[in-house]
Amino acid sequence: MNENILEMKSISKSFYGVKVLNDARLEVRPGEVHVLLGENGAGKSTLIKILSAAYKKECGIIKLNGECVEFRSPKEAIDNGISVIYQEFNLNPCVPIYENIYIGKEFTKNGLIDKKKAIKESKKYMDLIGLKVDPTTLVSELSVAQKQMVEIAKAISNDVKILVLDEPTAAITDKETAKLFEIINELKAEGVGIVYISHRMSELFEIGDRCTVMRDGEYVSTVNLKETDCDELTKLMVGRKVSFEKIENKHLKEDEVVLEVKNLYYKDLIKDVSLTLRKGEILGIAGLVGAGRTELAKCIIGAYKTKRGSITLKGKTLKGNSIKESIDSGMVYLSEDRKDEGLILMHTVLDNVALPNLKKVGGVLLSNDKMKQVTKEFISRLKIKTNGPFSKVENLSGGNQQKVVIAKWLYSDSDIYIFDEPTRGIDVGARDEIYEIMRQLLEKGASIIMISSDLVEVLKMCDSVAVMREGEIAAVLPNEDNLTQEDILSCALYGGNNNEE
Repeated sequence: MNENILEMKSISKSFYGVKVLNDARLEVRPGEVHVLLGENGAGKSTLIKILSAAYKKECGIIKLNGECVEFRSPKEAIDNGISVIYQEFNLNPCVPIYENIYIGKEFTKNGLIDKKKAIKESKKYMDLIGLKVDPTTLVSELSVAQKQMVEIAKAISNDVKILVLDEPTAAITDKETAKLFEIINELKAEGVGIVYISHRMSELFEIGDRCTVMRDGEYVSTVNLKETDCDELTKLMVGRKVSFEKIENKHLKEDEVVLEVKNLYYKDLIKDVSLTLRKGEILGIAGLVGAGRTELAKCIIGAYKTKRGSITLKGKTLKGNSIKESIDSGMVYLSEDRKDEGLILMHTVLDNVALPNLKKVGGVLLSNDKMKQVTKEFISRLKIKTNGPFSKVENLSGGNQQKVVIAKWLYSDSDIYIFDEPTRGIDVGARDEIYEIMRQLLEKGASIIMISSDLVEVLKMCDSVAVMREGEIAAVLPNEDNLTQEDILSCALYGGNNNEE
């Protein structure tokens, strides 16, 4: 048990002259869940991409089962038992689930691809992780959480020796997380070495054995999780203490309603939903995957055409089903899927910040100087780790990409912000920065709807919590001192009366 299944030592890597890894290291034992922890931009994902041969290291050694390895391609790494589930999905949205799971390792019969066997085997792994979808479903039709579960099924379908999970629970709820942990424990029992990257502190202690902390691309320390606590890990990671206590909101105006949703229906996903948002309020929306949280947000913003119902914004009933009308009226939506819906990855930070705010950066002609100035201000304000306004967004870490999404809508200076999983894949230090941004928005008179699968976050930030279940509002709970995660989860599972049907 003391012999390492994986050793990475003295690993260094630079991009465009910027050092992102310097003498980094990681050691994983067989049958161990080894947590890799660090702020966004600390180098975690880069280290993993070097392990999987997606990136080439500049120096250092990698040993697998005591032997030095130099993988020339990601396929070679996979063939040698290295499976990685990245924070951003690596799926082909235009083909079915089963093809994604078995791409590059197709079953054949009489010289032809055996489609039936691929579907059957895919169903086996999907059942194992609790993904109740037809294997022939196109990936493009799946939710973010379902795509994450397809990634997990794809990874465990390999003959895996090292499994890397980069933010695997960021898009799934507690119920799916519990199932994932069962799978992880089964893999541990088989001697698989697991590298687990997550910023959800509570789950690290539940599933992890040891933890390696990185900061600014360098190794900081490796600790036994049974011998440490959340405060120590946070201090190692960010160099300061981070609070998880509920934040008092002094800006809530109880009697002033700024958004009213009445009797909203959408397909069979949203059923007679009504809710109100008050001025200066953070209204949380919680629920299990598939409960209709994101669908509700997209109905409110006008991205989905509703069957019936009304949306009233600051006393004015919207004509409905128009994103432009919502934005012009002062309401914006920050998607949970920053890669496909929130950003244009191949464009610069400047382009992404300016795009929804063109009227503010020029008249007939755009002002390059104004766009550059504004982007620099947001880079500084949000502490976005980048070389400057002209850096491509695709070269940023996931957390810094999320900050760019926030920057472009902050510049819009709207009245209502719908944050859909705003801290997905973001470390505790950066989360506090985003929470502070939310508080500043409230100070300026804005109101916020926050959709989150992280119940710790919901209890910390929200004034009340609307819990969704099967497309309906099961309960709206005031966030008082006696409200617990168990109360919210019970409503999500069984409905507002908390009784199982």
